[in-house]
Amino acid sequence: MKFACIPAYNEEDTISDVINDAKKFVDIVVVCDDGSTDSTLQKAKTAGAEIISHTKNQGYGAAIISLFDYCRKQSADVMITLDGDGQHDPNQIPLLLDTLSQHNVDVVIGSRFLNSETSAPGYRKRGIKIITSAANYGADLKVSDSQSGFRAYSKDAIDSIHPTEEGMSVSTEILLKISNKGLSLAEIPIKISYGGDTSEQNPVPHGISVLANTLKYVSIRHPLPFYAFPGLALIIAGIVSGGIFLDAYLNQQTIFYGSLLASVVLFLLGAILIVTAIILFTMANLIRDRA
Repeated sequence: MKFACIPAYNEEDTISDVINDAKKFVDIVVVCDDGSTDSTLQKAKTAGAEIISHTKNQGYGAAIISLFDYCRKQSADVMITLDGDGQHDPNQIPLLLDTLSQHNVDVVIGSRFLNSETSAPGYRKRGIKIITSAANYGADLKVSDSQSGFRAYSKDAIDSIHPTEEGMSVSTEILLKISNKGLSLAEIPIKISYGGDTSEQNPVPHGISVLANTLKYVSIRHPLPFYAFPGLALIIAGIVSGGIFLDAYLNQQTIFYGSLLASVVLFLLGAILIVTAIILFTMANLIRDRA
């Protein structure tokens, strides 16, 4: 069975239309109402959707977690995720379904950047590209839109992917799990409507938060370049600073306390980063061996 899964928070103006359009292409529409304070829940029920209800707002990722859990329990064959604010056009669902079946892949992502005519605002486009570059490096993938929530998952992907992030960085976490599990991935161009952009979050701190969480996954996946190389650079800088101190002390009988302090601090920070890299590298290899 095919499920269309919609995370929703205060989407009373659009949720009914999204559900009604999605019902044309799937067997069941499921809405995870993430603690909405408006009539989203009532309108979703009236439109005929199955309901998962959070008593309080927990975040986009928490809704995605609940939807994955629901689809696993229902033994769903296909899971489509799309936003409830009208940005994703449910009439494009067949594009994802056709790609999933015809190309025999596990995950299909609808990308707003494969289409040269994308209407994404400039600041959003630049921010997503930065996050996507970091996500691609962390997950060893090549996608153009890591933050797209318009996706299709096969049964193998539904059973294999267990998200844990409750915020917007769940999109990056899922990409990492796709890579870790060796699942196949494809992208298709989609059109997005930003006329009804209902995001209540300031784009700057929101983007920084997502990027920070993305870098967290990058650091776990690639600990040596992320921690060891900077750590080595700090140790070298500490040694140089220590050399300046010793040169002044031995040849000029002058004590450069600043150089001494800098040498100690830089050396310790570098050592901490290198030890962190070794620990994470060892843990990552153990996890890969078990998998």
